[in-house]
Order: sequence, then structure tokens, then C-alpha cells
Amino acid sequence: MASTDSATILDISRKPGCPRNYRKPLRRFTASPLHRERNLVHLMFFRMSYWTSYLDTLIHFRFRHVNRRARILASELQEYKRVVKHGMEGFRSMFTEICSLCKNFGGFLFLPTATRCCFACIENAPELRVISLIAFKKLTKVKMKWLTYHIGHVVRMVPGIYSMGEKPARRPGLLLAEVEAARMLSALCLLTPDANEALEMQNEKKNYRFMVSTAYPWYDPNTGQVHSGVSCKGCQIRLEALAVASRDRDGLFSSSGYQSHFET
Repeated sequence: MASTDSATILDISRKPGCPRNYRKPLRRFTASPLHRERNLVHLMFFRMSYWTSYLDTLIHFRFRHVNRRARILASELQEYKRVVKHGMEGFRSMFTEICSLCKNFGGFLFLPTATRCCFACIENAPELRVISLIAFKKLTKVKMKWLTYHIGHVVRMVPGIYSMGEKPARRPGLLLAEVEAARMLSALCLLTPDANEALEMQNEKKNYRFMVSTAYPWYDPNTGQVHSGVSCKGCQIRLEALAVASRDRDGLFSSSGYQSHFET
């Protein structure tokens, strides 16, 4: 008979009178499967990896609670491990609409550090400088095995257009947040003054910032609605009518912020 002490129950919020039948599915699995489920055994592990990769997080969580073998198969997937390890960072960022740097509305996520930010900060903020892993290795003269071991915020690039000019930009293999990586090496006494100066003097490729950023909605827990931000059509019309260079059309606003912008 399964133990009912607090150590075997997941740490969740529940009402004091939570029925026993609701707590039962939440108990931790403390033993290996006692027998093999016939239907699951005949499926190769790579086949399991294939179709479970199409499940959303909630369905995947429910699948883990089918039985102990399902829990083992689901938990061994690399995709699941990455979600468990890094998902909370993105989850926290989803509950705020404010750019972490300038406090304006932030409609984007800086992937290396899961930082919510606005487009202006992505483009210009020194805290969001980006560099390729190869270039960082050459400038710091730190062995690659040390970099890959100590620096976990590395983003692998995928094909796409990462340019305001709507044309393909040269795509490196791996990118990282320069400031964060330099801070980690400094804490480990692996970054020399000469290497730090070399990083500050190197010409940054601005397209790299776009490669590690993505549009990111925010969730309002008070209304239960998801917001992606709104743009000003008037700024777009003004730009086309006057034919002058302006970045006003690139602004993204929350619903309340847009009303303030409209008044100006």
C-alpha cells in the first residue's frame, strides 16, 4: 500500500479538505515498474520519442501519470528534460509585460537569458550584446571544453531571415550572450584583462541579436488573456506619407500604453 506521508506528495497548493482520490495521482513514483505493459514494451524507444514530441506540456505531464513505465519513458526524453530545466524561466517571463532593461512594454524574449525586452533594447542595449562561440573562444583564448562546460547559455541557430533588410544574413552555428559569458569566466578567474578589452573593442554583428530573440506574448492572470502587443497604424501612414526615416512605426505597445501613445 502506498505511503501517504507528506514526503510522497507533490508540493502543490490545495484546499485543506482535498479528497483522497485527487491526491492519489500526484504521489511520487518510488519504485520501478513491477511488470511490463504489453502495449508499451513493443514500441521502440525512438518511436516513443517521435510521437511524444508532438504533445504539449500538459498532455505530456498527464501521460507520465498513466503508470510507472510511462513515467520512465516520458522522463527520459531529452525534450522533456530541457522543458523541465529551462521552462520555468520562460514561464516567469510570460507573466510580465515590462522590458527588464528600460521598463517600456516588452514584446520580445532574449533567448540566451530568457529576458523580456523591447525591440529598441534588443537592437541597442549593451547588456544584450551577442557573439558567436567561435569568436568568443578566439578573443578570450579559453579552451573550447572549458567554454562548453561552464557556459550554458548557448543558442543553436536555425535557417531564417535575421535582418531588417529582408535578406538572409550569414548564420553562425552557435551564439551566446557576451556579457553573461564574460561574467561567468570572470567569476572563474578565466578572463584576463587583455581578453576583456578585446571583447569590448570587437565590432558586434547586430544581426546576431535578432537571431537569438523572438516575439513573446504575455499572460495577464487577472483577465486570463494573452496579449502580443499592438502597433500604431498612424505611425506607419505618417512614415509613408512624409517619406522620412523614423523608428516610430517599430514601437510595440500594451493596450493601456497604446492609449497614452495615441494621445501624443
